[in-house]
Amino acid sequence: MKLSLKFILYISLAAVGAFSCNQAQEKKVPPNIVFIFIDDMGWKDVGYMGSEYYETPNIDHLAKNGMIFTQAYANAANCAPTRASLLSGQYSPRHGVFTVARSDRGDPEDRRLIPIENSRTVPLEHIMISEALKPAGYRSAAIGKWNVGNSPEEQGFDLGIPGSGFEGHFNKEGEYLADHLTDKAVEFIKENNPEKTGNPFFLYLAHYSVHTPIQAKDSLINKYQEKQGSQDHNNPTYAAMIESVDHSVAEVNGILEELGLSENTLLVFFSDNGGHGTYTSQKPLRGGKGMFYEGGIREPMFAYWPGKINPGTVCEEPVMGTDFYPTFLELAGVEKPKDYVLDGKSIVSLLNGEATINRKALFWHFPAYLESYQGMKDESRDTVFRSRPVSVIRKGDWKLLQFHEEWVLDGGRQNISENNAVELYNLADDISETKNLAAVETDKRDELLDDLIKWQQEIEAPISREMNTKYDGDDKKKLK
Repeated sequence: MKLSLKFILYISLAAVGAFSCNQAQEKKVPPNIVFIFIDDMGWKDVGYMGSEYYETPNIDHLAKNGMIFTQAYANAANCAPTRASLLSGQYSPRHGVFTVARSDRGDPEDRRLIPIENSRTVPLEHIMISEALKPAGYRSAAIGKWNVGNSPEEQGFDLGIPGSGFEGHFNKEGEYLADHLTDKAVEFIKENNPEKTGNPFFLYLAHYSVHTPIQAKDSLINKYQEKQGSQDHNNPTYAAMIESVDHSVAEVNGILEELGLSENTLLVFFSDNGGHGTYTSQKPLRGGKGMFYEGGIREPMFAYWPGKINPGTVCEEPVMGTDFYPTFLELAGVEKPKDYVLDGKSIVSLLNGEATINRKALFWHFPAYLESYQGMKDESRDTVFRSRPVSVIRKGDWKLLQFHEEWVLDGGRQNISENNAVELYNLADDISETKNLAAVETDKRDELLDDLIKWQQEIEAPISREMNTKYDGDDKKKLK
């Protein structure tokens, strides 16, 4: 049978159309990523983690309809190194940001060692998440607190909006900073709606709240002044700041729902370090901001993704800020940058319901000093500093802290039973870190210590060995 040219052309076009349709159906569209990063919000500073004074109904709703992580850790106990590690995907010894500002804080007569010099900038050769996502077509914005040097645009973000023009948390017009940053975030989502642009977006919304100065809107302060507090949570202004953060989360999620983007958007909520011990408490965790006990580094975290994450799930696996980088790359379907080291592990399998990522250990390194502040001095190792130079390992349920002053100056491993250089805790039995088992569980102590020292050597973590000649030698540390 002889076919007409017109019929052959029709069949050909239909086949091409069907092939194109199948290609479109098979094409994987990368998800949008919204990362909401709170400053100084502690593990217990939200309702879903147990606070009955702070009101966070919108955060609680998303957390309970997503996945709650009960053992999520920041990479440091204060702001800048946590942000540097999260954005670069690397532990602090690789980028050199160990603390905020100077590393020799406090009275020089109280410091036994000359600390390692701190960098306030992540060098440009370190590839941040925003740069690594570009091959997948992501448009990215860093809105809010930056604090890692250079600028967001220099580090691969398409848009950087700082909190300029504000003195504390208010500007001259009386606008509240958290509200201002939220408005900018909503604008970014609208302008970069993938339905219009054809590209996914990555939003890094880094609030200045609930960092000092503790300031909030009067209407919210009045509300909490009339509410009964508890022994641990009772500051009306701090509570009002937390509620403003809750409103922000509601606004951001609201625009995602309005634009129909929720089912292809991963929303993550996280904090950079523990709560400020003058204003809040993380009990039963020990310590707060600036301390490498659990209250200073364990953070509130949840992931929300309708249709992808089973609602009401709780993940007990320890995760860390450096895990977000490889997680986002896996979700975007792009390889990690060539010849670039990532220290975290993807948690996509956890989001999909797996129980573990089989990580050997987590590490922290802080070769600096942080002076004490009003409140919580009794939960620190001593009353003079929140943190002295220290390295930390968490392996399974066990956590070991190696204090550099005693390790370097008092004999290290040679005198380990006498020099108080290490503390060892079993977090499964002692989440409050009250029972130092270093002199009891000696095999476990040595196992973790060997792993920590090996890691320090592999990553070339700097440890000061220079005695501070201004140290007066008095027993001011009052070690427990």
